[in-house]
Amino acid sequence: MQKTNYSQLDQRYEGLVNIFAYLVKERVYGPVDRMARATDLDTVRLAVYEALRYASTELKRGVKIYVPSEGEVQDFLRAVERRIGLAREIAIKALTRGLQMEVSSSGGEK
Repeated sequence: MQKTNYSQLDQRYEGLVNIFAYLVKERVYGPVDRMARATDLDTVRLAVYEALRYASTELKRGVKIYVPSEGEVQDFLRAVERRIGLAREIAIKALTRGLQMEVSSSGGEK
């Protein structure tokens, strides 16, 4: 079984992790849950689309949110095509980060 290099994962897909983490912080779990349960590339594409669509709405409302580059998204989708488990890894990382963001914005542990 191949070990995952999480530090390398952080650097390559940081923008995607951040956008999904923002959704978790906002309690919009649908796209993150879809990524976590994805069994095929189309499901991952849909989750990424939903996350980007939500981000576009937030941007129009004046919220400052980082949007990953088109290159980052394409690289991620190519990588998921080879290894679907990567989508779950991103979802777990985003969920963890989003929950931490929520705790720190509420001023303490829950």
